[in-house]
This record gives sequence, structure tokens and C-alpha cells, in this order.
Amino acid sequence: MINKQDTETFFSMADKIATFLFANFAWVVLSLTIIGTPFGTAGLFAVMTKYVRGLQPEFSRVFVGTIRDHWRKILWIALLDVLVGGLLFINYSIFQVMAMDNIMAVLSGTMTVCVTVVLIMVNIYVWTCLSLLDISVRNLIKLSLILGLTYPFTSLAITILAILPFVANLFMPVAFLLFATISTSAYIGTRGAWYVLNKHFSEEELSSLMFTRV
Repeated sequence: MINKQDTETFFSMADKIATFLFANFAWVVLSLTIIGTPFGTAGLFAVMTKYVRGLQPEFSRVFVGTIRDHWRKILWIALLDVLVGGLLFINYSIFQVMAMDNIMAVLSGTMTVCVTVVLIMVNIYVWTCLSLLDISVRNLIKLSLILGLTYPFTSLAITILAILPFVANLFMPVAFLLFATISTSAYIGTRGAWYVLNKHFSEEELSSLMFTRV
């Protein structure tokens, strides 16, 4: 006989899995418009933040609510990403036409790769903290840089692990990209960022920075 607790556990797990898959799909759909990518990213990371904290995320309230409540911050973060990403693209383009035996080409390529990794690292912290901490965009970026510089090896490991699902997706059917790859990457990044936040702040300090409803 199936008891009530087992039934509730089953449906709770099924709901978590469905939300995990649907959040990934929602991100893909929003990203098809390009401009929707940062909004989808904010919603996706908000959902994953709930998972990491052991909470049951409600898709409409968490994913859609994060976009509605923080759209101004999302646009500012997206604009900064575009500016830095554009500079990296220009630098990469210059690097491509330079002779490989040129020391400047080597330095340019190395710098481009390093800055790209740092940009991904900072974004993991920024998107995780966006719906979690009640601070300005300026302080979000400042905190993300501080965390990256204070815990460089941990942050690098988180970044590499967050990229791995995209590498694995090269050998997987397209369905994984539609329903699992992005959510898995965001979950890994969020779990790592949450770990670093708890390492950097005391429980009281972190609670004072968090939104009253998270």
C-alpha cells in the first residue's frame, strides 16, 4: 500500500524535475530572440538558486517573477556583457590575423582567453546573486569580482565545471540542449556560487544582504 508521504514525495520530485526541464526549455525559447537571453538567464539562475537552497521553486513565481522584478538590473548587466564581449571579439579577430610566431600574438591570445574565463566567472556570481541579494548592479559586479579574486581556484573550478555540460552536449542529441544542458550548467554554477557566498560571509551577514523573500 502506498502511503500519503510516499505519494507526496513522488509528486514533489516529479514537480522538481519538470521545473528543471521546463526552465531549460524556457531559456532556449527566450534566447531565440537574442534580446531575451539575459532575461531567460536571470529566470533560470533564480530557479536553480531555489534548488541549491533546498527549496521547491514555483516556475511562474520564480522564473517570471525574477524577470518582472529585476528587468532594469538585467538590462544593465546585459549591456555590460555586450560591451566586454564585443571588446573580446575584436581582440580575438585581431589575434586571428597575427602571425602565430609573433610574441604579441601569443600575449594577445593568452589575455583574450583569461579575460573570457573571468567574464564567465563573474557572470556566474552576478546571475546567482541577482535574485538573491538586495544590492545594486554596481555592487553585484563588485562583489562578483571580489569573490573571484578572493577564491580564484575555487571560482576557476566552478567555471570549468559549469562549461562541461556544453562540451558534453556535443556528443548528445539535440533534446539535451532543449531540456537539460543549460539547466545543468546553471545548477552547477549556482551551487558553486552559493558555496563561495557561504564561505565568504557569515550566516548573519548573508541574511542581511538577501531579499526578504527569496
